[in-house]
Amino acid sequence: MLDLYNNKYDMTTLKENIYSLKLLDILRTQIIDATFAVKYILNKKYQLHEDDEISYHIVARYQPHIDKNELRELMNKGIEDHDSVINFETVSNS
Repeated sequence: MLDLYNNKYDMTTLKENIYSLKLLDILRTQIIDATFAVKYILNKKYQLHEDDEISYHIVARYQPHIDKNELRELMNKGIEDHDSVINFETVSNS
């Protein structure tokens, strides 16, 4: 498991471990971009923990470097995660 509170990880590593991480912990400890926020953090498919019910405002609070207009545009447009290399069923069965 990744140590989010003591290390910084690239978004590829975060994506590959997304099902074993709390999304709120990612927001609190890592630097992500707007695309990652929409694809993974705000995507209900990845919100598995009770405290992972994350909104636009929570992303904006913990990731102040993300342009709020860009985040809104991406949210409205919707971004598919076709590049996802793992799925929950695979992770849960391992």
